Amino acid sequence: MLEAENSVDRRMRPRPNIRVNLERLMSNDSSSSRSSSQSHRSSSPIPPESEPEPVKDSDTVKVCLRLRPHLRNNPYKTAFKIHENTLLARGVDENSTERQYTFSEIFDEEVSQADVYDRCIKPSIRNVSGERGATFLTYGTSGSGKTYTLLGNNASPGIVPRAIEQVYVEYANNISTNPSLKIDKTAVSFLDDESVYRELKKVESMKKLLQGNESTHSRMRSIIRKEHDFELSKDPDLRVFIWVSFVEIYNENVYDLLAQESIFGKRKPMKILSNEGNAYIKDLSCVFAGSSEDAYNILQFGLQSATYGSTDVNSNSSRSHSIFFMTIVSYSLSTQLINYSVYKFCDLAGSERLKKTGTFGDRLKEAQKINTSLMVLGRCLETVHKNQKSKKLADLVPVRDSKLTMLIQSALLGKEKLSMIVNLYPTEEYYDENLNVLNFSSIAKQIVLQRKPTQRRDRTTRYSFFLAQATSSPSARIDTNRLMLENERLKQELACESNVYREQLAERDLEIQLLKRDILAQELQLRNELTDDFESYCVQREATFQTRLKQTREAAIRPYEQQITHLNAKIEHLRNIINDMECEEDEYEKKLKVYETELNKYRVKEKRDRRLSL
Repeated sequence: MLEAENSVDRRMRPRPNIRVNLERLMSNDSSSSRSSSQSHRSSSPIPPESEPEPVKDSDTVKVCLRLRPHLRNNPYKTAFKIHENTLLARGVDENSTERQYTFSEIFDEEVSQADVYDRCIKPSIRNVSGERGATFLTYGTSGSGKTYTLLGNNASPGIVPRAIEQVYVEYANNISTNPSLKIDKTAVSFLDDESVYRELKKVESMKKLLQGNESTHSRMRSIIRKEHDFELSKDPDLRVFIWVSFVEIYNENVYDLLAQESIFGKRKPMKILSNEGNAYIKDLSCVFAGSSEDAYNILQFGLQSATYGSTDVNSNSSRSHSIFFMTIVSYSLSTQLINYSVYKFCDLAGSERLKKTGTFGDRLKEAQKINTSLMVLGRCLETVHKNQKSKKLADLVPVRDSKLTMLIQSALLGKEKLSMIVNLYPTEEYYDENLNVLNFSSIAKQIVLQRKPTQRRDRTTRYSFFLAQATSSPSARIDTNRLMLENERLKQELACESNVYREQLAERDLEIQLLKRDILAQELQLRNELTDDFESYCVQREATFQTRLKQTREAAIRPYEQQITHLNAKIEHLRNIINDMECEEDEYEKKLKVYETELNKYRVKEKRDRRLSL
């Protein structure tokens, strides 16, 4: 029977999976190339791969635990105890086993909001250009204080107002008041003057709807600046543009909390799209915040449209996941480079058991959707942790099974920093729910964020086997050296040509500047000539109009002058008549006086005659 050819029979092909010391093999191959082909079968094993470096605590997801102050006389200390950064959990039952959960930080009920922010959030918000940003999650059961940790109140602000103040204090000398740069669909876009005007009008319209928040913001700002020491950026070359968005995920639908329609209850679910692996929300409102006051007003405007409800556990329970986005776009004037970072602050709705919360109807549907999305988040964390521990083919992380995981997939897939604040209400009544929260957080604590890539032996093929053999030969090394020298020579030539092009570009720029100056001078001269000609034309036209006005006035007066003369003659005639009548009147008055005298005389005479007759 004929011997099978190696290129035909798969069983007789060179197998890359056989461990072969190629360096020793190629050193023995320098004498003859044929003898080297026979030495492939007599291989020596390669030493095993080096073990991965131990994972540091700083390389894992930062998970902090915060205990809510106890409000009832329920002895919970027997169930939960704190030992440094470890929480000891043990049920009241004597047969229950003690469980340990390690966290990055543990905060008891006496720790302030400022301490929580300084130790959990502040290190992740740094004014370093080029960073992708970070994602911050608050997780826990319903009524454990997640929203208080995230937002706080007027007297004790949460991490979101403190993060806003930190960004605006650190970039105080670099923040632009003109929104000319914006991130649209994960890409940088430049805005024209009309778009800039529309963006500024958005903030003004929100301020009008939120009248009376100026004093609240000023008090919160003074509180935050007293409790923190933020460092001012000393980079005058940088220009910073800050944009804010706010969404909620209610019943697995994404809604824009900054849309004007959200005030009147007419909300439309939005789509989540992806651009080169980065998720974004289609047509999401992104509002420019030129100051910390604008950012705070935008936050308050969005909170008015958020969904809250009442349960047996919490009278004002968040019935949706809310995510506050703060995008920082930086532009370098010297290098002309544009970078942006996105900070996401996620207030996860409380995980809850339906029996204890007493939910039914719409509340039951909301709770089911909340628990489903949190379950998907837990599956994503478990899959990421499993992929990091296993050396086998990585499983697919199910980020697309929930809207929440789709929006924070960059953090789940290790593209940006992830920090989680787990809120716990340490009572025996919710011991089982708290254990679920602790188990969830323990998985997140073990996920590695910034592990150095370990060298793994890839699955090789027949082609890769011969390629490795060819590249490891002495002739290949000589060719490699030649290629490196040729590469260096080409780099030097490219550098020389680039210098020449830079000089030519500088000369062109100088010529362009000179041409611009000439054009400006010619334009100025032309404008002056046009102005002088127009001025002389105006003077000439004014003289012409004055002459025409005088002629028109004289022509209009001429017919009325004759009428005035005729009327004056009539007036004179009437005056003469009046004088004659006045003279006649005087004569009549004299005659009347004479007649009255004669009448009086006659009356006296008549009286006398009557007396004599008697």
